[in-house]
Amino acid sequence: MTKQKRQADPDLLARLWQNLVLSWRLLLDRRVSSTAKLIPVAMIAYILSPIDLLPDVLLPFGVADDIGVLLLGLQWFIRSAPQGVVDEYRGGRPAPAQDSDPNAPQIIEGQYHIYDNDDENR
Repeated sequence: MTKQKRQADPDLLARLWQNLVLSWRLLLDRRVSSTAKLIPVAMIAYILSPIDLLPDVLLPFGVADDIGVLLLGLQWFIRSAPQGVVDEYRGGRPAPAQDSDPNAPQIIEGQYHIYDNDDENR
């Protein structure tokens, strides 16, 4: 059996950085619910907390659970944000320019003509 040499993903750190920046922007965006914004707060509290599932004294494992919480928390937060807002920040399609109020009046554009009684023969 031969060992295969695994190549590190060169885009892994770039994607992690992009997700961190995206999460920061989503955290500051008013269109993202406050319930979804609790995810990064809880994630940071867990990472900074001295109480861990695996203590940091066990160096490789203690740090690995913090990194795992960071990666899973970022993905969970991004997936819980509205997809249109995420796409807007990622440079995809822009979010629809509608008010966030569902009771806002709908605008229908069109043309109309006013006819006088004298113009009935048209």
